[in-house]
Amino acid sequence: MTILRLPLLWALLGVVTLLAQPAELSVLQGLGEVGVVVRGLSPDGAKLGLTETALVATVRGVLEPAGVRIIPPPMLERNPQSPVLEISANVSLSGRTSYFFILDLQLRETVKPPRAHRTLKTIPAVTWAEQTAGVTAKPESVQAALGRLAQRFADEWERAGAGRP
Repeated sequence: MTILRLPLLWALLGVVTLLAQPAELSVLQGLGEVGVVVRGLSPDGAKLGLTETALVATVRGVLEPAGVRIIPPPMLERNPQSPVLEISANVSLSGRTSYFFILDLQLRETVKPPRAHRTLKTIPAVTWAEQTAGVTAKPESVQAALGRLAQRFADEWERAGAGRP
């Protein structure tokens, strides 16, 4: 039993250290605004009653009250280098009336590599991501799960002071 104490203590200290990371280490620091788009909605998601419009509205409904500025779609189309929160909803029929879902919410940004490249000046990258899964018979359950993912983003955005000049 004594042999396990030291590794257990190291693991506990590692978790505490990760949780105690200062907000200035957040990838969201300095992020002023984001676009919100749906990257993928599976056909079974549409059968469940989900729509791209409703998914975007769910995320916007959490982010806007938190103070996150949302880039309107026309502006997003004109500036493809803008940071974008992408929603992916993979939904599969798992019974007669139940659906299994996996939701991804990812912040995609264009980043500049630390070293010079011959052909690439910037690289598209996922800089923040959260995922959840579940089983449901109601589209509201999927939207609620997506809302919780968006709330995690909004909470970190707020802790990082991303919207402040």
